[in-house]
Amino acid sequence: MRTAPDCLPCFLQQALRVARLNGCGQKQEIEVMRAVAALLPECDFLESPPVNAIQVYGTIAEITGCRDPYLNVKQIENDRALQALPVLKEEIVAAPQPLMAAIGFAIAANIIDYGAASRFDVAGTFAKCREMQFAIDHRQRLLAAVEGLRPGASVLYLADNCGEIIYDSLVVELLNRAGLDVTVVVRGAPIINDALLADAEQAGIGTYARIITNGTACPGTPLMLCSGDFRRRFREADLVISKGQGNFETLSEAEREIFFLLTVKCKVVAAHVSELVGGAEKLAGNGELVVYHQPGGSGEKRYS
Repeated sequence: MRTAPDCLPCFLQQALRVARLNGCGQKQEIEVMRAVAALLPECDFLESPPVNAIQVYGTIAEITGCRDPYLNVKQIENDRALQALPVLKEEIVAAPQPLMAAIGFAIAANIIDYGAASRFDVAGTFAKCREMQFAIDHRQRLLAAVEGLRPGASVLYLADNCGEIIYDSLVVELLNRAGLDVTVVVRGAPIINDALLADAEQAGIGTYARIITNGTACPGTPLMLCSGDFRRRFREADLVISKGQGNFETLSEAEREIFFLLTVKCKVVAAHVSELVGGAEKLAGNGELVVYHQPGGSGEKRYS
């Protein structure tokens, strides 16, 4: 997915949000906003929004001196999710299709995205997943793909945000119990509220899967910027499950089969999802739940 004109004011909104989160005074807020505004004419519209966001957030960090402004927020979201986990596990055990239920909770948790908003309706989004309100629903294809894997087959699970990654552990545990070799991928350095190695460990994912980073401080997975180890695993994995909007934005034209699990939180992403499914579904970008199966052969990508 490529950057659209609508992404530019979004970058400015994110910059102001981060400046205020850092407790910047008005003088420094103005400095942040001017610096980010100066970047906008140089935005590469052939690149994905997360790739352009790397320079935006790097510039903010240079001015504020804070490389991880969402650190406290991330811990709060992780703790909140851990408190909710026992009840959800009971629901999953009682569900007719436990993996289907776990996938729903993990997708709903993708609403916890501080790059897209500062407030979100977590309870409302979970209610939608319980009611099976999916705008694009390729879950049966995903279940069939999982059930068709041989024991020991490799699954690459691309995580997205903190808080959300706690709910991802529900899916990862079930994949592990199905006899699959799961690798969970997080970011290589702090960016917005995206999950890092410590967050994956806090989620208990290390019990069920190998944890690696993609080698970037990008709120997505731009293949050309990722580590060689990650790109090899991406090419060779028997199944790739991609969580979240940022991973979708950077991988929506990758030339391999991917299952994208996300909530759609902006109209640019909504339009792109609609285009990929042939325009049959018109999304508004108001938190729609999506499981999208992207078919394709093995290979790297068309662009980062």
